[in-house]
Amino acid sequence: MRRILIFAAIVLFAAPAYAQFSIPGAGNAVTISMSPAYPGPNTAVILTVQSALYDVEQGTVTWTVAGKTVAQGTGATTIQITTGAIGSVSQVEADVSTDNGDASTVVNIVPTSIDLLWEANSYTPPFYRGRSLPSAGSMITVVAIPHFVRPGGTAVAADQLTYSWKKDGVAIASASGKGKSSATFESPMLYGTGSITVTAVSSDGALSGQAVLRVADTLPQLVLYEDDPLFGIQYHKPLAKTTSIPETEMSFTAVPYFSPTTVADPELEYAWNVNGNPVTINAAKPNEITINAAKSSGNAAIGLELTHASNYFLDAQGIWSVTFSRSAVNGTSGGATDPFHQ
Repeated sequence: MRRILIFAAIVLFAAPAYAQFSIPGAGNAVTISMSPAYPGPNTAVILTVQSALYDVEQGTVTWTVAGKTVAQGTGATTIQITTGAIGSVSQVEADVSTDNGDASTVVNIVPTSIDLLWEANSYTPPFYRGRSLPSAGSMITVVAIPHFVRPGGTAVAADQLTYSWKKDGVAIASASGKGKSSATFESPMLYGTGSITVTAVSSDGALSGQAVLRVADTLPQLVLYEDDPLFGIQYHKPLAKTTSIPETEMSFTAVPYFSPTTVADPELEYAWNVNGNPVTINAAKPNEITINAAKSSGNAAIGLELTHASNYFLDAQGIWSVTFSRSAVNGTSGGATDPFHQ
């Protein structure tokens, strides 16, 4: 699987609010919220001080970052800072002075990152160098690789974190828990798009981070290859939509890229036709067709529709125009560039 997304952060709320309050029982009346909620390294963060008991909009707010005052004024409830590298600490303090009393709160921001690797279990042929993409009916496996470093440089092992997984905003309890850094989900429905979210928290609750993956459904794509009697299927040389063959007879194999099942699935149904006429398939190799154009004009429109007996979302179609001629000047299998092997 390839690394496809780097997005996450971790926030450490280390110091409780402290103040001399005029309102009884208001020990945690002042808090700081952040946007984004899980800022990553070298990320702009908007911090807002708020209170359910104090009118901070009318009070005087003093912001201190790393011991230096960066903003002060009436109603100065918001500032923006930029986080440091992974494992660094940005200490932010907000002091609020109102007619009802004074209050302060401190937050320490320690950025981290989470890499998400994913791959579907859809079908791809031998030598395919890309990632298997999700199609309706397939499954997606996601692996979270967290980079959590405590202030001072001590890294937190991935198996020491507790992971909470969500799919489309719904918590997946069976996939969540300590050390569960990977999870498997159903692919989005046909033409749909889904989101997978993971939140990781250290055992002491001091470090946390989050990453989000958005994936879209992919329609299976049919690719046709020559099936040489000596060298087998020519996976490196897919047929173009219009191609010439320097022979009068050739066997072809259809490969359903990203099908939720393999080509050996007995429920896959191949419907071949040549020049619009249905062709009886070989039950032993339903994804293969052999054409002999020795007694014809040499032109053949090969069509194929692929469906599935129980997965009604699977419906892939392809058509190829093939000219058979031993005298073809540029006798190649089309010289096509395979879009899946870039």
